[in-house]
Amino acid sequence: MALDPSSATVTVPPTVVVATKGSADDSSTTTEPEGPTSSTTTTTEPIRITVAAVGDVLTHTPVIESARDVYDGSYDFRPIFAPMAPYLRRADYTVANLESRLAGPEWGYSGFPIFNSPQQLAPALRWAGVDLVATANNHAMDTGWEGLVTTLDNLDEAGLAHVGTYRSAEERATPVVVEIQGIRVGFVNGAAGASGKALPADKQFAVSGLDVDQIIEDAMTARVWGADIVIAMVHFGDEYDREPTEQQEEITKSLMSGGVDVVLGSHPHVVQRIEHVFQYSGWKVTNKYVAYSLGNFVSSQRWRYSDSGLVVYVHLEKRGLRTYVNGLSYLPVYVQQSEVSGRTAFRVLPVLPGLEPDSDLPITPAEEARMAEVWEELRPLLYRPNENISPLSPGG
Repeated sequence: MALDPSSATVTVPPTVVVATKGSADDSSTTTEPEGPTSSTTTTTEPIRITVAAVGDVLTHTPVIESARDVYDGSYDFRPIFAPMAPYLRRADYTVANLESRLAGPEWGYSGFPIFNSPQQLAPALRWAGVDLVATANNHAMDTGWEGLVTTLDNLDEAGLAHVGTYRSAEERATPVVVEIQGIRVGFVNGAAGASGKALPADKQFAVSGLDVDQIIEDAMTARVWGADIVIAMVHFGDEYDREPTEQQEEITKSLMSGGVDVVLGSHPHVVQRIEHVFQYSGWKVTNKYVAYSLGNFVSSQRWRYSDSGLVVYVHLEKRGLRTYVNGLSYLPVYVQQSEVSGRTAFRVLPVLPGLEPDSDLPITPAEEARMAEVWEELRPLLYRPNENISPLSPGG
């Protein structure tokens, strides 16, 4: 599978420029009226973009081992994500929740309870189409302060933007606002139990916790820096619970009241429902959405509900000075685990009725049955066409 070359400009203001998919010229045009006129006018066509989000990148030890070359000891995670790459690249911008640290081999590579993956995971995610990762979660400090810094350095080297953990107070105070074909999207991140281990006394800025007031302040700062839309990536909820907790619901309401447009949840390792929320402010009605948990994108958890997850596509439109969330579409995923030549291999597969995933590994009848089951399990949680929440169209 060929690499996906970047072709547009994404700005994390005011000083960082990152490559992403698409071009501003593809989405926004101005036209002048034909014939003589007494004044000069322009008409700006609506700008429409899609932001995709995947769930937990949870690289347990078997996943890490599956990426290791037995001959030279190198690591290549790209085959794991290859079946999903076309579906991530079709979005204008794609985000993910990165559970593992990339702290270097001196820490040893391991999964639960201390997650540390080879740094090659970062370029593999970038290759597959991921543009930004959230790094604030309960494993943020698994490898200490030094590991946190090395992780961010490795993400930078791979060209992956990041939000949620920081190397300095100045970095923490700088909002992540990305211009995507003329729409400026702010990303904020917060997590319950984010530090895992105690933060150094002089490094309290390093990890964004689940402080609602602070996340709202971050959202307001992103607005000041020009964000048209703010998306909050929040690590909250109870593990393996398919229903959001009251705390998740209350936090979501507070964040939306504070200016957040979309909440994307992680941590339960199972998919939870998507909701459409109306907000009224005087004469203006605002559509907001929450996906309480996107489940696992990749992991070695094989039990029901945790062997699968969700890609959510957030559809945004800018008309004049206002930007709208026009709805969400979704694509379930299933983590295939196969034995090949005495070794375990993993592949993340798209789940859509009638779609045959493009996996280089044979898909067994049992796996086909499980994928059909995944679709049926998730449909009641997700399908709300009257609220603009629908499955991804296979054609685009």
